[in-house]
Amino acid sequence: MKTKILLFLLTIATLGACKKETRPTIKEVKTTETKSQWETHLEHSVFSFKEAAIEKSCVLFNDEIEGLVNGINAAFIEQCKEQIASLDSAGIKTSGKYELFISDTVYMASDRYISVLVEAYEYFGGANGNTNYYALNYDIKNNKFITHNDLLDHNKSQEINALLKTYLKDPDHCYTFENPRLDICSAINFTPNSLEFTYGKYILGPGACNNIYSLEKTQWNGENSSSIIFLKKKQSKV
Repeated sequence: MKTKILLFLLTIATLGACKKETRPTIKEVKTTETKSQWETHLEHSVFSFKEAAIEKSCVLFNDEIEGLVNGINAAFIEQCKEQIASLDSAGIKTSGKYELFISDTVYMASDRYISVLVEAYEYFGGANGNTNYYALNYDIKNNKFITHNDLLDHNKSQEINALLKTYLKDPDHCYTFENPRLDICSAINFTPNSLEFTYGKYILGPGACNNIYSLEKTQWNGENSSSIIFLKKKQSKV
C-alpha cells in the first residue's frame, strides 16, 4: 500500500492580512517484518519544517502518528500469538500467514494544519481481513489535536446528516445498507476546501464500494469562514 500524499495550500486571513504559507518536508518511513506465521508492513509519514518553532510543534504530531502505528502493530502481534496458541492447543495448524498493512494519506500539510488518515488492514485468516481507519488532525500553531467535536457541531447532527445525504453522491448505487451519517463515520479529515468522510467497509454497502466521500466547502454555509475549522458552534448555521 503506497502512501498517497495530497498536499494543499491553505490561505488563512489573519487580521485582514495574507500570510505566505510554508509547506513541510515529508518523509515516508517504511518497516517490514516477516516471521514464520505473520508479517507486517508499516508505512507512515514524518513531517519536518526548517522554522524551529514550527518544527517543535510538529514533533508532537510525529510522535503521535508513530505511537499509533506502533500501538496497532504491537496489538496485532499479540493477537497473532494468542490465536496461534489457541489453535495449537486445539491441535489445529494455521494455514497461511497473518498480515498487517498500515499506510497513510496526507490530506493537508501546511505550517497551520496537518490532516492525515491512517489505514490499518489486518488479516487473521478467512475470506476477508478487517480495515480500521484513524484520523489525525492537528493545529500546529496551537499545538493541539483537532477532534471531531472541534471540526463539527454535533448538536447539529441532523443538519449535517442532511448535507451528507444530499451531497455525497452514489453513482454506483452502493448505499444499500445505510445512508451516510455522522454517527457511523469512522474518520473525518480535511483539505482547505472540503471535509473527507471515511466509512468502514460494509457500513454503507458492499466492500467493493468507495468508502471515502468529500463534502465541499461550497456545499455548506461556511463561505464566510477563513479557517478550515468551519462547522464550529460559533457559526449560526451548518
